[in-house]
Amino acid sequence: MKKEVSKERYSFFWLDTTLMVIAIIVLLIADIVAKPVLNNSRNIQKDNTLQKGNIQSASSILQNKNQKDDIYINLLRKNKNRIERILLEEYVIGVVAAEMPAEFNLEALKAQAVASRTYAARKIMSKAFHKGYEEKKVYLCDDFSHCQAYIDRDEMRKKWGKNFEKYYSKICKAVKQTKGEVLVYKGQIIDSLYHAASGGKTEDAKEVFKEEIPYLKSVVSRGEESCPKFSGEFYFTYDEFVKRLKSYFPGLRVDSSNISSRIKVIERTATDRVKSVKIGNTILSGNQFRNIFGLYSTEFWIYPDKRGVRIHTRGYGHGLGMSQWGANYLARQGKDYKQILLYYYQDVKICRLKYR
Repeated sequence: MKKEVSKERYSFFWLDTTLMVIAIIVLLIADIVAKPVLNNSRNIQKDNTLQKGNIQSASSILQNKNQKDDIYINLLRKNKNRIERILLEEYVIGVVAAEMPAEFNLEALKAQAVASRTYAARKIMSKAFHKGYEEKKVYLCDDFSHCQAYIDRDEMRKKWGKNFEKYYSKICKAVKQTKGEVLVYKGQIIDSLYHAASGGKTEDAKEVFKEEIPYLKSVVSRGEESCPKFSGEFYFTYDEFVKRLKSYFPGLRVDSSNISSRIKVIERTATDRVKSVKIGNTILSGNQFRNIFGLYSTEFWIYPDKRGVRIHTRGYGHGLGMSQWGANYLARQGKDYKQILLYYYQDVKICRLKYR
């Protein structure tokens, strides 16, 4: 009995000892493994810090993307006879590409981006639908004579050829760096009119609209002479001249034999643009005359001769707001896009659209 008890105790002793050794080994292994884990945890913490920064950055980008995605516009493509639904910022890229030479200075392109976005935003905010497309909620078309010119990427490729990638990236940069920015006067988005070249001075809106628009005042605009249509010469025989006029004014009492003595500019603006011109028994506005004869601007002079009428023009466009070639000149002189915009649009603020 004692012998059996002794053996039993001996067995328990070895069992306890074995278990103790196993426990120590397990603890040692755990300690060895734990050290790299702790080191790794510090590394992971650093990585997490970086990843957290990346996640925040990604979230910002995603948030911006979602915000941008909230504003779509329905654009009437007149020549393609269809309506396209596109993002506002993509629309701005297409407008800048169509409206301003891509060779221009980046700051001028940025100024154009803000002006183009402002024009679109004003229509959207005021719910100024395109006539005839109210039910389809179309605010804008791609006809420059009605809204703003616009081209898509395929049209850009055709326009720029081998320079597509360079110019497209440049314009995208201009739009991205001004994302959401619009021009505001006393809390209201402005009518951000612009034109190619003023002829030396932009026009005062009062001369055109018969009312004061505080942010559309006349300013000197230098460096526009490089514009291909800064000056123009037009010639019409008397027969053609009268024919064009009578297609718009059938009651016009003149003919090719007596018209040379019956053409008279009645009034000009302070910037030398024609306000009104009298032909025979009819008085036309300078803008009407410009449209009938396809002139570059309303700053024109009429010179009748023995065979017909020669017309000389200066400037290109209506002359209101920002001069695009003037903007490029200012950019080349070191002005940034904000300085350019605040020069051509007086007393405005540059604000950012609040995307929902």
